[in-house]
Parts: sequence; C-alpha cells; structure tokens
Amino acid sequence: MMTTFPSNGPYSYGGMMGGYYGGMMGGYNGMMRGLGFGGGWFFLLGAIGVVSGTLILIGSIMLYSRPTQAAIWGAIVLAFSIISLFGMGGFFLGAILGVLGGILALVWK
Repeated sequence: MMTTFPSNGPYSYGGMMGGYYGGMMGGYNGMMRGLGFGGGWFFLLGAIGVVSGTLILIGSIMLYSRPTQAAIWGAIVLAFSIISLFGMGGFFLGAILGVLGGILALVWK
C-alpha cells in the first residue's frame, strides 16, 4: 500500500522548490526580510520613484510649453530628479539626465 503525505505537511517535497516550504514566497519571513528589506521599504521607494518621475514629466512638458517660466519648471525638474535618486530614478540614468536637464533649464536665457 502506498502512503501519501499531505502537500502542506512536514513532508511536502512535491513540485519545484517544494522543500523550501514557502520560504521563497513569504513563509518563514520571506527571502529578504532578515536582511532588513521587509516592512514595505521597496514599496515606499518605488512610490517615490513613480511620483517623482511623473512630476519630472509634467515639469518638462510645462517647460516646453511655457519657456518664459523656464527657471520655475527647471527648478521643479531638478528638485524631483534629485529626489528620484532615492527611488532608483530610471536606473540612475534617468535621474542623472533629469538633473542635467534641470540645470540646463535654470541657466538657459
């Protein structure tokens, strides 16, 4: 007679990575929670990146449509490009380009 074990019991080795008992999917505090990455830090940094990226786009569109107010919109683009460095602003390349664009808008005559 063949003995079967429940899939959620102590002998659940079935399936791909079944021996981890959910350790990679959030069980046992997840894969990276012990390293200080738990508690929503990635969500917060991602939200900072998305909000600052959106404001950079709005600032650049307004800079293009209202060139007489270049100093104001350039300062907004520069400020939110610096803030987006904390949220991985476009793998840092987007943040660097935003900082350069903000500086160019500030010194443009």
